[in-house]
Amino acid sequence: MKFISQIILSFCFFTSILSHSQEKKPNLVIIIADDHGVYHSSPYGSTGIKTPHIQKLSDEGIRFDNAYVASPACGPSRAALFTGMMPYNNGIVGNHEFPLKPGVSSLVPKLIEQGYQVVFQGKVAHGKKKHHQDYVPDEVTVLDSGLKSDLKLSILENFLKTRKDKRPIALFVGFTDTHRPYPSLKNTKVRTENVVINKRIYSTPEAKLEMSRYLQAVENLDSKLGTVRKMTKHYLKNDNTVTLFTSDHGMAWPFGKWSLYETGIRCPLIVSWPGKIAPNTTTSAMVSWIDIIPTIIDIMDGEIPTNIDGKSFANVLYGKEKKHREVIYATHKGDKQMNVYPIRSVRVDNWKYIRNLHPEFAYTTHTDVLSKNKIKAKSSAPHWASYLEAAKTDPAAADFLKDYHSNPAEELYNLEQDPLEQNNLAALSKYSKKLKSLRKMISKRMIEVGDDESLSGPPKLLEISLSWSPQSKNNR
Repeated sequence: MKFISQIILSFCFFTSILSHSQEKKPNLVIIIADDHGVYHSSPYGSTGIKTPHIQKLSDEGIRFDNAYVASPACGPSRAALFTGMMPYNNGIVGNHEFPLKPGVSSLVPKLIEQGYQVVFQGKVAHGKKKHHQDYVPDEVTVLDSGLKSDLKLSILENFLKTRKDKRPIALFVGFTDTHRPYPSLKNTKVRTENVVINKRIYSTPEAKLEMSRYLQAVENLDSKLGTVRKMTKHYLKNDNTVTLFTSDHGMAWPFGKWSLYETGIRCPLIVSWPGKIAPNTTTSAMVSWIDIIPTIIDIMDGEIPTNIDGKSFANVLYGKEKKHREVIYATHKGDKQMNVYPIRSVRVDNWKYIRNLHPEFAYTTHTDVLSKNKIKAKSSAPHWASYLEAAKTDPAAADFLKDYHSNPAEELYNLEQDPLEQNNLAALSKYSKKLKSLRKMISKRMIEVGDDESLSGPPKLLEISLSWSPQSKNNR
């Protein structure tokens, strides 16, 4: 009897320790935007739109100025997030590709092992179940999913209000407001005089109207982020909640989504944790989406798998370190028969090297192809026709379209001096040493990860009838 009593007491003590440990673990609220450009919120310098809730989150925590996704397309970007592995290492390189490579597993079970209830709402993974079944285990509570921009946050509130689970929660919420189609003009309050289109993109009145719709989508996203924060503050232990906001890649505009320019792969990343992360701080440390879940595992005192590419940047969060990665790689393949233009890139310090594997291919995306094919306007970029019309008479518009559709085999940029990557330095002899160094890094990387250079579908060739060629485009 005494022996049994000791067992019971030991069990109770262990349970108490476990319960105490779980109480100390922070709740996690991870908010993922879709196609949200890095410059389009006030913490990242935007003045023409209202994003008070993103700003408040930034004021309460740390803003990363050099955060990157692994790929500028939804599927491979999110697969990299949940596996902690780069596309050619996890097997999902092109959009709508599946499954993962044999032996590659999700990191989500690691959260469950640490005593978390994992909850998804909205577009957290990508598309229907066949696209993400490998990295979203059955133990995840899925409130709803898909591409709906009218995500019912009342469902989330009801879940939090009636939740009986005593475990800490890892809540992932994915918003698609900034994914096309954008709000209709009648539902857009952003005034065109407040619209700023970066100087690399040709501007027309129609483009400004379209951009106003996108910026309205950003404001809608910000409002929903504020609602989620209000809910979690009310229903969760707010003083021990990690809140993280980010986006899966850039906006679906020229030189954004589906490209490896900064406006395609650099993403917003803001993290707050009261008492642990100093408020109103910024960092220039380079981090990647593959590092996010390993960092979460680390701050929970969990064990990070050793066979992944991701690594924790917890010490950057805590202000103990100012640097994280020395090198950032990214890759783009395509989306079945769309966006077939394979690209590889590497960033080291302020230098960016881009390799276009097939400069003879025409760079096209959903944005321009759907418009020219007269698919329903809500599924495309209705302003694209204004570019085509302007190019008939305005050389600047024609140059913009050339810049968009064609690329040389190699591009080299100094990001500090040329943040919009308009001045390609690859052909200049004074930068030949830097070019050779970064070229070698990409070649070596492609061999290491087994990059087969395969295409996602049939490409579109540049029209030889045009009076320009990609080889002549050394400078933009």
